[in-house]
Amino acid sequence: METMEYARTKVWVWFKGGLDGGEWRGGFVATTTDKGILCQHGDFKDCVMPEWRISKDEPGDFKKAPTIPDEATWIIT
Repeated sequence: METMEYARTKVWVWFKGGLDGGEWRGGFVATTTDKGILCQHGDFKDCVMPEWRISKDEPGDFKKAPTIPDEATWIIT
């Protein structure tokens, strides 16, 4: 899978779990770093995450999960 370049790009982020299951949340800005994709939002701590957790396009179904890799890394430290 080819990695995309992000430079202050508006994205949607997949959150797992919770009372209602996982969901996509908007309002994030993504920037490519050496370690992964830095996602920033005024209501959340800045976080570097793998690209499979983000989407440039608004999801058609906010509850439909992306393809989650086996033994997926959710946060890159």
